[in-house]
Amino acid sequence: MIFETERLIIRYVQLEDIERLVEYRNKPEVARYQSWDRYTTRQAKNRVKYIERHPFTGKVKDNTQLAVLLKDGTMIGDLHVEVINRLTTTIGYTFDSVYWHHGYAREAVSALIEYLKAYFPQEKVIAYIYKQNQASRALLDDLGFKKFDESFFYDDEGYVLFIK
Repeated sequence: MIFETERLIIRYVQLEDIERLVEYRNKPEVARYQSWDRYTTRQAKNRVKYIERHPFTGKVKDNTQLAVLLKDGTMIGDLHVEVINRLTTTIGYTFDSVYWHHGYAREAVSALIEYLKAYFPQEKVIAYIYKQNQASRALLDDLGFKKFDESFFYDDEGYVLFIK
């Protein structure tokens, strides 16, 4: 899966991305909005190996990780895509805090949604965010997602966007 936007290149995460992935995912301000406290090199290597062995086809249970790069090749974040069932894909996104508030997440997530809409059969996209993540809530609202779920156990909210 490779596509571009005006400012970004989006492609599968590769072995060359591991050090960078671990670097920004371990920043406290980044990790606090994710499900991990610490992201290890071993986890990153295992993830890349999985992606290499399991090409994303859009079938149920398929999942992948995409690197988000500036046009100069600088990795600034990543996107997660997973097909939950024949109607639903879930997405997630993680960006290095240095690149927050520049519109990169909006550009990447919007392009991902358009890509999913054009090439895969699922009808809706779901994203979960922690309740305190105001920037993610604003991003999802701006892209047309609607809140459909709230978990007090995980302190998160689910958002859905119908794409077909």
